[in-house]
Amino acid sequence: MEQINNKYKYWGFGLKIASDMEFPELLLYDFDIQDVEYITGRVPDSIQGTMISEKNYSYVINERELLFTVNNVARYYATDGRQIIIEPLKPILDIRGVRLYVLATVMAAVLLHRNSLPIHASAIRTGENLVLITGDSRAGKSTALAGLHKKGYTVFSDDVVVLQNEASGVSIAASYPMIKLWNDTLEKMNDAQFEDRSFRIQQNMDKYGFFFHDHFDRNRYPVKKVFVLKIRDIPNLTHRALSGKDAFEALVKQVYRPTLLQSNDLKRLCFLMVSDIVKNGCVMEISRPVECDTHQLVDYVETLL
Repeated sequence: MEQINNKYKYWGFGLKIASDMEFPELLLYDFDIQDVEYITGRVPDSIQGTMISEKNYSYVINERELLFTVNNVARYYATDGRQIIIEPLKPILDIRGVRLYVLATVMAAVLLHRNSLPIHASAIRTGENLVLITGDSRAGKSTALAGLHKKGYTVFSDDVVVLQNEASGVSIAASYPMIKLWNDTLEKMNDAQFEDRSFRIQQNMDKYGFFFHDHFDRNRYPVKKVFVLKIRDIPNLTHRALSGKDAFEALVKQVYRPTLLQSNDLKRLCFLMVSDIVKNGCVMEISRPVECDTHQLVDYVETLL
């Protein structure tokens, strides 16, 4: 760890982050010693490792490095869980898009390099415990979180939480203080506290960010319950408890950016952490119809808290 020289200091993902680029999504936080550094500059032309190519992305991964290219956006290099270098590929017209990939795929690599496991889940805090809300894409994770927030529950994290090992077992850190909601969800919610749509997540995305910096919790908590939301061709909302293999498999599917789990050590880390959640928490599958009223979903989830 090194002394800070960067302009901005933040807290996010359970870490102290120094950056020469502004990240309004993160919590401003003063400190002397950083855990992770974000800098803009040239990334390596290549590294040794497993190569993966997709339509708009390419990865090269090894046990301590990630070289990640997003076509027409930026190249990113993460190393040793301590540093991220950001190299925009063209004049920065959509800086939020550049930041978005840092806070997603690139930070997922950093966390894994630090033996932490990112999980695709939202979370609320109930006392000294957390309830995670995870599941299918567009199943309503952030919708349920926003609806519970409207009812007075304490939002802990949206979209991503971070599993960390402690002597007492696995605890959870929040990612950063922003709820992300699609425009169609906002219209269905029709809530005054989510009217301001000035922070679009990305230029080509009809999704908006809503901050809760003033109430962001930097503490870590154990998991009490996990709700796994599923979209099914059914007439009504239903639920069932999951245990053993079923619960384990349901949670493993929610590991954030599982492509990055290349080494046996990381796969073992994933196995042990997910097993701890299954052993010590209650895992429940909530199935919702394809067409589901937003308020009914929120009310149903509340009955199971």
